[in-house]
Amino acid sequence: MIKPDWNIFKAKFSENPQNNFEWLCYLLFCEEFGKEFGIFRYKNQSGIETNPVDVDEEVIGWQAKFYETTLSDHKGELIKTLIKSKRDYSDLTKIIFYTNQEWGQSHNPENPEQNDPQAKVDIESKAKEIDIQIEWRTASFFESPFVTIKNGLIIQHFFSFEKSIVQLLSEKQTHAESILKDIQTSINFHGRKIEINRNALLERIISEIEKEQVLMLTGAGGIGKTAVIKRLYEDQNTNTPFYIFKASEFEINDVNNLFGGYSLQGFIEAHKEEEKKLVVIDSAEKLLDLENTDPFKEFVSVLIKNEWKFIFTARSNYLSDLDMQFIDQYQVKPIKFYIETLSEEELIGCSQVNNFNLPTDTRLLELLRNPFYLNEP
Repeated sequence: MIKPDWNIFKAKFSENPQNNFEWLCYLLFCEEFGKEFGIFRYKNQSGIETNPVDVDEEVIGWQAKFYETTLSDHKGELIKTLIKSKRDYSDLTKIIFYTNQEWGQSHNPENPEQNDPQAKVDIESKAKEIDIQIEWRTASFFESPFVTIKNGLIIQHFFSFEKSIVQLLSEKQTHAESILKDIQTSINFHGRKIEINRNALLERIISEIEKEQVLMLTGAGGIGKTAVIKRLYEDQNTNTPFYIFKASEFEINDVNNLFGGYSLQGFIEAHKEEEKKLVVIDSAEKLLDLENTDPFKEFVSVLIKNEWKFIFTARSNYLSDLDMQFIDQYQVKPIKFYIETLSEEELIGCSQVNNFNLPTDTRLLELLRNPFYLNEP
């Protein structure tokens, strides 16, 4: 566990603590009310940070306030927030105020039974007047088991200088995108884009990955295996954790080295609530060159045990060797999808639609059935 330390928070997010505090509270609000895909909001939303959520018979909004001074100093601002929120969301029944501060205890000799400071009394009186319930989530809330234990991964990101799982996952997503960045899914021809229709193949892959745990996408070099993965990534990554590794990255001594300062178990733990999660191993034929296969073997076995799905891409001329290694070393047998070269009819149809001439030489024509050579100037 990490105990929230606001001095660490301010040092880590010194450029804009308020914005990062809003993000922290947004994550915790979504976790509390089961909004795993987030909540709609407008830019510069009025009164509250996002649209309110319906919970049973309540309509709940929230506001995050990171203050350097006492809450009592901000009485006027908090009352204005209440008035504006009720004005713009007339059905609002509750507002949750998140803040890094605590209310100071009252010491009023005229009313010794009043523990609340007068500012808090006045704010809650205004809330009652306009029929809104206030729930205060002050500094003590961020030290609660809900935050520090149940949402410990979130807290680590905001209150530790060490690399957090949030940073790790962001790096791995960026890594996947960098692998796919230069992969072309179409051929440029005199300002026009020629795209090989792989929709039927994509639909089969998406359907099969629902039922099977390990798939192999195979075909000749340059046939477009990684281009299909790019299309799949664009289709799936918004709703599904989707990571891509080159097989050569597993030339390591310890599987945890793959996660730069974190661990495989931490990576698994971060996704334990996800129903669907997918890893692609690109150029799987490079696995045959690994001197130490133990890290990759551990990676595969742990992820499969935790219900991850795998897609491997590999050149078809390595399939027999890969089959033996997958069965003997990793105890898995992938379901195979073959990407065929273009048929002669498809190539002729493509040339007619896009108005380019085909050579008469049979061998050259055979080469052009592979999109890699078709794309050559």
